[in-house]
Amino acid sequence: MIRVTGTVTDPNDNKAILASVFYEKLPYYDDMGVSKTNQSNGVYELYMIENQKYILNVKADGYKTISEEFVVTDKGIGLIEKNFKMEPDAMHEKISLDNLIFARGKSVITPESYEELDALADWLDQRPNTIIQLEGHTDFQGNAQANLELSEERVLAVKEYLIKKGIKKSRIRTKAFGGTEPLTRERTPEARTKNRRVEVRIIQQ
Repeated sequence: MIRVTGTVTDPNDNKAILASVFYEKLPYYDDMGVSKTNQSNGVYELYMIENQKYILNVKADGYKTISEEFVVTDKGIGLIEKNFKMEPDAMHEKISLDNLIFARGKSVITPESYEELDALADWLDQRPNTIIQLEGHTDFQGNAQANLELSEERVLAVKEYLIKKGIKKSRIRTKAFGGTEPLTRERTPEARTKNRRVEVRIIQQ
């Protein structure tokens, strides 16, 4: 038996993905099993028969399934390393509202934001089955609780704007992160502006 191990990670930020790695021996599927990745580091571990051909299927919620055939060829060390990068599926991709601007420290949407939000409302109107989640972020500096509350107020403001444009509120979920997921840890004004954002995650299409 040969030990097959590796990691399953997101290609964008290299974060570990909680995934299931299934294996089946070809061509008769007479040897099969599954390994769950470690949530903290994305590592999986399998034991497979040397010189046999297998198919591996890597599955994770929100990502495209990977299916790959390979022959278990040992190089004398009893170990094969196979790492996987999983692409987000279309239904869980995020859209950044780059032109969404709020009054400083408030949840008031400025007029400069209307064009982009109107375009989002039109996009949703043309896709009546699509459900989205608005995800609010602030910069990491400042009071954590105040940042969390501000990010929540801002996504709710965007939700109300879309509802007024005719989008059913049942199609819009919200989630506030405060400053827990900054895009950058730099402390320049430009970096802080970049961290203050609302992203649209497509939940259902």
